[in-house]
Amino acid sequence: MFFENLKTIALQVVMLYIIAGIGFAADKFGVFTRDDSKRVINLLFNIILPIAVIRSFVSIEYSPKYVRGLFIAFLCAAATHLFGIAVSALTFKKRSLLERGVFHYGTVFSNAAFLALPLAESIIGAEGVFYCSVYIGVFNIFAFTYGIYEISGRKAKINFKKIFLNPGSISVIIGVPLFLLKVKLPHIIDYPMELAGGINSPLAMIIFGTFLANSNFKNIFMKKEIFFVSFLRLVFIPLVMTLLFRLCGVTGNLLTAMAVSACAPTATNTAMYAAKYDNDAGLGSEVAAQSSVLSVVTMPVVVAVSSVL
Repeated sequence: MFFENLKTIALQVVMLYIIAGIGFAADKFGVFTRDDSKRVINLLFNIILPIAVIRSFVSIEYSPKYVRGLFIAFLCAAATHLFGIAVSALTFKKRSLLERGVFHYGTVFSNAAFLALPLAESIIGAEGVFYCSVYIGVFNIFAFTYGIYEISGRKAKINFKKIFLNPGSISVIIGVPLFLLKVKLPHIIDYPMELAGGINSPLAMIIFGTFLANSNFKNIFMKKEIFFVSFLRLVFIPLVMTLLFRLCGVTGNLLTAMAVSACAPTATNTAMYAAKYDNDAGLGSEVAAQSSVLSVVTMPVVVAVSSVL
């Protein structure tokens, strides 16, 4: 059973990375570069992803099971981030606050929107998007508070408005009431949303590929600190949390969705936030790139483990 699941999930991961390979090649040939991606990412993050998230809430059939799952997913996502923060607080104490901030951000925050959401959709379908959307909402709460505080070298002031006034959080705030009120959109609205939301996964992976194309692959495998961050992000945190969730009675697709979200590689916005807050964007890119490469092996294993627990 484990190896059958491992094979199925590995195939899904490989297919997603093949799409990322299109972005990688497009950047290398100058057809669609990282600079182009930086502009398109605004379209993805501000419009396409929120549409996909909102539609995931209205397309799921209302039932007590999903209501319960909604709140359990929120608790699991919050617990995962809090555990990551606790673990990272024990690491890199001798490094500067700026360098430590990059490593801590890379440890705590997964690429939930760009990689976990597409993978959950591939493995579980609409239910996977439903649960991962909750994880993304929680991600934003921590990213705009603890995340910015850490990656700025503990200098940036936390803007609490951004916790809720950002596309990821707004889409969840809109989607949850629609789900709880059992709102069903008319076909003339639902179908365009389905089509627009449908490009989220491939577009996210193509953009992801352009970022990989600009990574210094020689550097990312030379620093032992980055390997340690990857171990925590890809193996230790997700496995511990997956086992803990299972002991708490979380099973089935909900457990798999939380495992997928928890074991995704370091968030690609690590480099962007590092640059924005006068930190080392190159180091942020190296952390995200290494964990992304290694996740081809680790994600199938962690998700397969969750599916047989």
